[in-house]
Amino acid sequence: MIRFGNGCFRAVLGALCMRWPAGLLIALALCFPSRDAAAQQHRPEPVRVGSVFARTGPGAEENSPNYRIVKLAAGKINAAGGVLGRPLEIVELDTMSTALGARQAAHDAVKAGVVAVVGPSWSSQAMAMGPVLQQAGIPMLGATTTAPDVTAIGDYIFRVCYTDALQARVLARFARQDLGAARAVVVTIAGDVYSEGLSAGFTQHFTNLGGVVAGQVRYLQDAMDFTGQIEAVRREAPDLVLVAGYTRDSGLLLKQARGAGLDMPFLGGDGWTALEHYPYLDPAKGENYYVSHWHPDDASPASREFVDLLRREFGPDALESTDAGNANAYDALCLVADAIRRAASAEPAAIRDALAATDGFPGVTGTISFRGSRDPVKPLVVLRITPDSVEFVKKEEP
Repeated sequence: MIRFGNGCFRAVLGALCMRWPAGLLIALALCFPSRDAAAQQHRPEPVRVGSVFARTGPGAEENSPNYRIVKLAAGKINAAGGVLGRPLEIVELDTMSTALGARQAAHDAVKAGVVAVVGPSWSSQAMAMGPVLQQAGIPMLGATTTAPDVTAIGDYIFRVCYTDALQARVLARFARQDLGAARAVVVTIAGDVYSEGLSAGFTQHFTNLGGVVAGQVRYLQDAMDFTGQIEAVRREAPDLVLVAGYTRDSGLLLKQARGAGLDMPFLGGDGWTALEHYPYLDPAKGENYYVSHWHPDDASPASREFVDLLRREFGPDALESTDAGNANAYDALCLVADAIRRAASAEPAAIRDALAATDGFPGVTGTISFRGSRDPVKPLVVLRITPDSVEFVKKEEP
């Protein structure tokens, strides 16, 4: 039998082109496909996973770094062989920082044929996305969606972060026991799911510990001037102020409050993550604390590996633009990949079942388990914003 390499065959075919009819040549070409075409036919079908955060709108500064961290996790997973011999393909969608945009992003994820969704960051957007993905039977892993009602949407809705109930309890205990505060004022974003829930939880636990919440002040998320709220706080003269806000609004409020002479400690939840990078905040004025999901000083093997990976991929200053929310996004995709491997299937229902059975997953943000709940059992950290950096204060186990 005479064997022709692909290049040799093409040369022979070219030589015969002057003599043989065109129809016969086409038939011959179809019988001997090129190596590129054969490789394309045997290339494994990718497993598509949605990465849904805010790329535009007021949440973009805080949310958008999650996209590159999810890609970083996918690159590491794919370099190790992917899942079930198939590469992960990340489909990026934008919530536009609104509940309506988040709902549309969820519909787009369904149309794109994803088997799971990583994100979003904000609970209000998760509440809009969750029903769409639940109905479609596609698992969702919220990154920092801490509001209690998020996972109550249905059995396909998970989160990789702790809940507002836990961080509210830790903040209240820290305020009473570590800072010795007896009177507090709570500042809340009107109507925001995360902010209202964290405020209510803190109020309940602080009161149960013998403290007094002297008042609650509200503002709109897009507010720029906080003069009225600051004066209301001043009138109550509290020992401490809880601001249940996000990066931009909390940064503006703190800047104006410190400029107006308020010097009592301010506390925040995980919505403050990356606040130390906010350009208008002067952290040298007053004591500013918040709870978060992770700190690079964590000595666990998964955390050290993540820090090393960030520096290799993004340079020695990588941690300057990476926050704990990003670490949760990394863990979320790794949990999806782990669930696919354990299920030996990329079917959404199988992924859901494997996620629910997760026990002792060694995540960057801590050891993660789902024990009869889609809310993880995991630790959290208390941090302090200093003039130069974010200082690790303590770690709280669940």
